[in-house]
Parts: sequence; C-alpha cells; structure tokens
Amino acid sequence: MNSLAIPLWLDVVAVGFGGLAGALAARRQGFDIVGVLFLAVIGGLGGALLRDLLLQVPVRALTSPWLLPSAFVGGVLVAPLLKVIGPLRFRRDVAFTLLDAMSLAMYSMLGTDRAITVGLPPISCIFVGTVAGVGGALIRDVLINTTPEHFKPGSFYVLAAVPGCVTYFVLRSLELPVLVSALIGIGVVIAVRMSSWSLDWQTGRRTRAAR
Repeated sequence: MNSLAIPLWLDVVAVGFGGLAGALAARRQGFDIVGVLFLAVIGGLGGALLRDLLLQVPVRALTSPWLLPSAFVGGVLVAPLLKVIGPLRFRRDVAFTLLDAMSLAMYSMLGTDRAITVGLPPISCIFVGTVAGVGGALIRDVLINTTPEHFKPGSFYVLAAVPGCVTYFVLRSLELPVLVSALIGIGVVIAVRMSSWSLDWQTGRRTRAAR
C-alpha cells in the first residue's frame, strides 16, 4: 500500500471550508465576531482534534503553523461570502450545506489516511475517517445548542462519509496515487451528501415535531 500521506495543503483547505461552515452557522444564530471566529475554529479543527486523540498521535491542529490560521481565515471570509450569496434563505442554506459537505468529505479522507498510516485495520480506518469527518460539525452543533443533524432523521450525513472512506481505503489498497484516491473519495462523499439533501433522501421517518 502506498505509504505517502495526503498533502498538507488539502488539510489546510479542509480546515478553511470547515471554518467557513462554522462561521456561517454562527451568523445564522446571530453571534458576534467572537462567536463567529470561535465556531470557525471549532468547525475547522474539531474533526482533526478528535482524529488525533483517537489515534494518540501529536495533534496536528496545534503543531502545524498553517491549520489554526486557516480556520480564522474561514471565519473572516464569511462576511464577503454572505454578501455574494445575498439575503435569500435558500441560497444561504445551499451554501451552508455545500461548505459543510466539502469539509465532511475532506476530513473523512484525512482521517482515513491518517489511520492507514498508523497501521489500523480496515474497519478502524473507516471508523476514524467517519469520526474525523463529522466531528467538527458535531461539536459545533452542540455548542450552539442544536441537536446534531447526525442523530436526527434527515438527509445523509454519516451515511455520506462512510462510502467515501470505504472508497478511499479500497483505492489506496489498489496502489492508486494518494491524491487521486482522495479526490475520488471526496467526490463520493459530496455527491451522496448533496444528492440526499436535494432529493430529500431520509435516514428515517421524521416525527411531526421534527418537521
């Protein structure tokens, strides 16, 4: 199996998208600049923190000079992004879902890749990848006092991460280049996540109260 790790720049981009999604969630809740930047950091780095704690390796979010600034940049960019999107709620919902899906996809690959490099078995690699993918959003939703979407009937979230992690692991096992494997896995996660959201695929039947 190829021993090369996913390049750092993809980690930086993943943190930036996670930071943007976290900052956008903060703006939807009416938070001030402190709240926006705090949720940007949580959204951008939460998955990385959980991943490295599970693997008991140095926390890359703190040891890298690039990741924390990337989360702050994501938080700062939310203001111009909202101006471009405009005031329509549907556009903002689409933007938030897409940004969240991109962060989910990238960190799912990063988590799976890190688990592969430390020699975990296949099911553990997929588990770590899924936790890394959903971790930032999970912590973010808890902090804003919202039931995490992962646990509610609705469009695929965890179920979008799992096939992407499986795809990445299989492609790595077949000796495909790391970046190619990662991009294909990312595409799988985004396609499943956005298709389920736009086509209203549900993980379970919603109760009347949940609607």
